[in-house]
Amino acid sequence: MSLWLVNQGDRQFSVSNLGELKQLAKAGKLGPGDMIQPPGANDWMYATELPEIKDLLQTNAGGRDFDDDIVVKSSHTAMIIGVLVVLLSITGAAFYHFANKLPEAQNLDLLGKGGLELTQMLVTADPAPTFAKPESGASKTGSVDKDSKVQLIAKRGKFYQIEHNGDRGWVRVDDVVPAYFFADKETRQDYDPIYNADRYVFVKNASWMQLPNQRHDNITIFQLMLANKSKFDMTDVILLATIKDKNGKVLETAEVPLEGVIKSFDETMLGTLAPPDNDHESEPRLMTETSFEELAKQDEDLRLRWSPGIEVQLGSTGFVEANIDMLQVTAVPKKM
Repeated sequence: MSLWLVNQGDRQFSVSNLGELKQLAKAGKLGPGDMIQPPGANDWMYATELPEIKDLLQTNAGGRDFDDDIVVKSSHTAMIIGVLVVLLSITGAAFYHFANKLPEAQNLDLLGKGGLELTQMLVTADPAPTFAKPESGASKTGSVDKDSKVQLIAKRGKFYQIEHNGDRGWVRVDDVVPAYFFADKETRQDYDPIYNADRYVFVKNASWMQLPNQRHDNITIFQLMLANKSKFDMTDVILLATIKDKNGKVLETAEVPLEGVIKSFDETMLGTLAPPDNDHESEPRLMTETSFEELAKQDEDLRLRWSPGIEVQLGSTGFVEANIDMLQVTAVPKKM
């Protein structure tokens, strides 16, 4: 059966046909910023680019929104006019929301010497609270003043991890404006993977198994490939393993950090590098095959300890379904 693939930032799933896709759009479970890959296609498109569901998305605004809903701003007259046109197209409360997020006039000249770098962000909330975790209800760790420059570290869902004055924390996406929004259209397109890396890396051909000798230790092997559809290398991958019982109830989830890099416009399998036989304390290293091959060039004996698939230890038993999804990934900026 040919499947339609849907990527919603921190998760990816499939639907069996276009009719099911339309039902998701009607129910508000599909938003304009979601990515869709039609059956047999290699490229992804935004949901709004699919004519069959475009009108359904427009009449059901309850789905996911674009992360890049903060408008582009610049000190140049032409750019300011462009911003005003965009703002005037936003109705009522939305106009008020964005108008109150505009930086002060003296901060509009952002790019260039002394301004924002294209991997930085400008705080627009007054102030922006920082959180310990990238999730609703997480404890607050502090705040960052409006118009402060912060460095992007990572993104997960609706949160950015930032660094400011040596401290790290998570802020809501709506409380900052990425620097690339102040640049020209071509630059914004080029740098989108930096701020939305999870839109460009996808899980492919995932499967799982438990060998008899591993079942005792609750070890599940996930075999999968990661595909990078951007011009930036990707690293610091964190996957989410989810197991369910026969009724579809989630028994357990686990975050699975990976070592290594996914090269730009490339795909890589994942594997496990076991510790040496005489090392009983070290944990197996889960990594991309691309990065393992670089290690193996220096030490061919490593191949004796390498096995395809990543070994994940989960506490629950008796599950019948196991899924692996993209949770977090970071793009590696190119040197200017």
